[in-house]
Amino acid sequence: MRYTLGLATMDNSAAALFGDGKLIAAVENERLSRVKNDGSFPHLAISEVLDIAGISLSDLDAVAVYWQPWRMGTRMSGSLRKITGSARARRAIASRIRDMFAPAQTQDGGRNGSWGDLFRLRRILTAEHGPTEARLHYIDHHLSHQLYAEAMRDWPDCVSLSYDGGGEAHSTVLSVLTKGERKVLSRHRWPNSLGHFYSTFTGFLGFRMLEGEYKMMGLAPYGTPIWSKVILDEILRLQPGGSYDLDTKVCDYHAALEGHFHPRLAELFGPPRQPDEAPSQAHIDLAASVQAAFEAALQHVLQPARDAYPQLRRLVLSGGCALNVTANGQLLKAGTFDEIIIPPAPHDAGCAIGAALAALQVPADRQTVRSPYLGRAFDADTIATALAARCHSVPPALPEAELIHRTAAMLSEGKLIAWFQGRAEFGPRALGARSFLADPRRDEIRDALNDKIKKRELFRPFAPSTTAEAASEFFQIGQDSPYMNIVAKVRGDRVPAITHVDGTARVHTVSADAHRRYHALIARFGEITGIPVLLNTSFNIQEPIVYSPEHALATFAASGVDALVIGDHIVERGDLS
Repeated sequence: MRYTLGLATMDNSAAALFGDGKLIAAVENERLSRVKNDGSFPHLAISEVLDIAGISLSDLDAVAVYWQPWRMGTRMSGSLRKITGSARARRAIASRIRDMFAPAQTQDGGRNGSWGDLFRLRRILTAEHGPTEARLHYIDHHLSHQLYAEAMRDWPDCVSLSYDGGGEAHSTVLSVLTKGERKVLSRHRWPNSLGHFYSTFTGFLGFRMLEGEYKMMGLAPYGTPIWSKVILDEILRLQPGGSYDLDTKVCDYHAALEGHFHPRLAELFGPPRQPDEAPSQAHIDLAASVQAAFEAALQHVLQPARDAYPQLRRLVLSGGCALNVTANGQLLKAGTFDEIIIPPAPHDAGCAIGAALAALQVPADRQTVRSPYLGRAFDADTIATALAARCHSVPPALPEAELIHRTAAMLSEGKLIAWFQGRAEFGPRALGARSFLADPRRDEIRDALNDKIKKRELFRPFAPSTTAEAASEFFQIGQDSPYMNIVAKVRGDRVPAITHVDGTARVHTVSADAHRRYHALIARFGEITGIPVLLNTSFNIQEPIVYSPEHALATFAASGVDALVIGDHIVERGDLS
């Protein structure tokens, strides 16, 4: 078997392993290190995917990395500006960085390895994991994003947009696929970055940058976008041809990371919010304004594709900005596209899969790539051993039908359930493998969840999981949303606990093919209550989502939930030692 390892090595670092074109496993480093948004080199994730496959590093044919570091000169120069002070020094350092990583030219004009290939990455890998003769590949960052996202569907014709904080030299790449052939329509050079724009205001509003963006997005529906025009006039200017200019002096992402903001922001919007300060109406309106400006910019960036290829009605979104589920939902609501797909890990972790796809020597099995359940599956003996270590007596293993019925009945009675089943999810969403679950009919259950488990801001909504068959009955959505990446209007008032203040919800549609046991639970809950919808939130308490049975038991013990359903066992609080 020919094995290819894909790596995302910095932000949200991760590893993915293919064997003969089939995706065997993909794991984010944070799930194992227990460091949220872990950006360290993914040694733990590499060891995990190799162990899942039962191979060693020496068995690899290829290693693919999600960026080309020798092209980072422009960004390195910008980052070094405050340190060096001298333009000549900055150019010299950037040149040395390019020389260090640039592939050497061969006699036939090709490129064969690089200084970084031969002496850095290989050395890092072998020092930790043993020797390897695998060929090393460095893949364009945005292409890594796009290849992974495009594998979610068999669409030979579509629009494909990757946008995030930034890749090697660009922050946004707009492409079209026609008959399977790729054409790039536009590239937006860094530091013009919608990701950095959004993150800077995340910091200004008192949330932790690169982590709290979803908090600002959750706050936005409570406000009025009174400053969206000011933002588009002064800070994020939309230019002809779908381009945009970000005023990086006023919207200084790197200064914001250090807690410093340009005085002009305070002149326009008032003082920045302190992290421990309750959001004022001005803060809430600013969140709404930033979200509105972001959505306008997204529509603008996509305009060249709509103008030149009006027949392309399907959109693939990737990059960290694709996690803005409200903007995704607005594209569908506006009729900009008929169908949108976003992968389960559109952020940098997903590039581990995309980079490997670019390096594969055989056609990829797309069905394996589409599953979000790519971590380790823990067998019955492993679960029983973990239970024995934490319980005074191990609860009995139950037949599946009884397990499903008892769990659904507890949920219908208003109990909170921790759910640990099958392979762990890949990506930031809990998709029914590692979830806290509750009855969405009970509006008061949100307070119970925040009090007993999540310890988070009340303005942040919870998401629903529904059977794919029933989705259109409860939500205004005309397509599947298997990875919880699209917001849609809620129909009626039957599920208030997952309905946001603006009447929407971040929908997760579940098919029996995707996760049979989770689908069966939602369906059984629907048989009992008439509502085949569950409130689903990630199985964690201010930490990465749990990965192993030991993680699950520790988090369950620290929470206030009523029961843990793990494998074939139902563990109640009284069972714990």
